[in-house]
Amino acid sequence: MKNQTLLDQIEKILKERGLSARKASIKAGIGEDFIRNLRRYNNIPKMDKLLKLANALDVDLNYFLITAKNNKEPVKNKVNSPIPITTIYIRGEVQAGQWNTAVEWPKSDWIPLTVPSDRRYKHFTTFALTVKGDSMNLLYPEGTIVIAVNFTDIGRNPEDGDCVITIRRDTLTDCYEATLKIIQIKEDGSVLLWPKSDNPNFVKPIILPKLTTEYQGNGMDGDNASTPDITIQSLVIGSYNIVGKMNIK
Repeated sequence: MKNQTLLDQIEKILKERGLSARKASIKAGIGEDFIRNLRRYNNIPKMDKLLKLANALDVDLNYFLITAKNNKEPVKNKVNSPIPITTIYIRGEVQAGQWNTAVEWPKSDWIPLTVPSDRRYKHFTTFALTVKGDSMNLLYPEGTIVIAVNFTDIGRNPEDGDCVITIRRDTLTDCYEATLKIIQIKEDGSVLLWPKSDNPNFVKPIILPKLTTEYQGNGMDGDNASTPDITIQSLVIGSYNIVGKMNIK
């Protein structure tokens, strides 16, 4: 049974917390039958639901990830890793569909995640977000955790082929919206944000007007205000997702 060890760990934590499977599932907001269905169908859970369960049970997500991917007991004691590792925080969600309200959780709700240390960005603050929607599902299926760093921190502009998190300010509501896309910068300075999906609803790019040299502001009227309408904010430098069976047809 491919997920028996993961189920065993969930059962162990439920017993320690004094929770039933139903109550834990409800507390996590993932449907009252989530754990029961894991038992019944023995399937690989989606990352976003596993994340919510870990948060509800007050355990590090890695406790589940190591078990789900490697079918091994999670290592509780400090070990000598063959590669440098670091702890970053999952701060919220990013929509991979159209523009949607940017969701960053309160700092008290951030979830620690241990990842390999990226030598390219070891001196900069990196963070993680969970992916919602399916417009990028060929690269980042819904529930994937993406790891990102801000362009302002690394001191460079976006480049063709970068996977980026773009923030837009709604001038009517003054709220912020975000999307996750692959960037193409054309010779005339205009920017296309491409999806990467098997969903036919997501085959066309979001077309942005010509931006400033810093890729901020609306670029149409030389807007250099301190709060731009559009900011290509972050570069995706890695991701983490549980892999299930592949369709080879």
